[in-house]
Amino acid sequence: MTSTWVGERSRQKRDLLQREITRREAAYSDFIEHASKLYVASATHRIDDDDAELEGIVSLYAVSSRIRLFASDQVIKEAEKVVDRIFMRYGDANVSAEQLRMSAVKTKDDPLKAFSVLCRRELQGIQRGMSVRW
Repeated sequence: MTSTWVGERSRQKRDLLQREITRREAAYSDFIEHASKLYVASATHRIDDDDAELEGIVSLYAVSSRIRLFASDQVIKEAEKVVDRIFMRYGDANVSAEQLRMSAVKTKDDPLKAFSVLCRRELQGIQRGMSVRW
């Protein structure tokens, strides 16, 4: 009887952790996708009253807010840095897609790298929690 209860509790804990990983992966992936598109747009366009640009910004804010509900403080701070960088980039001079590519190759600058690395570490930490015996 006790072993059944312990086994069921362990399975429930694993299921809960797996759902948490899935939820975070989806939010982090959404953020990366939206931020990537907006970063390129911010380098090559100005914010006007372009509905597509504004819709992208709103989507990024929505995903950022969703991440704030469950992510670690470090992940939240990195997401905020990415958003800030995008908005700062909108204020800079426009560059061509080729200039953006050359700059990225030359400087090895990846505006989402720190965010992605922190997300991976966070997800790995949760995954390790799944392998703990209860």
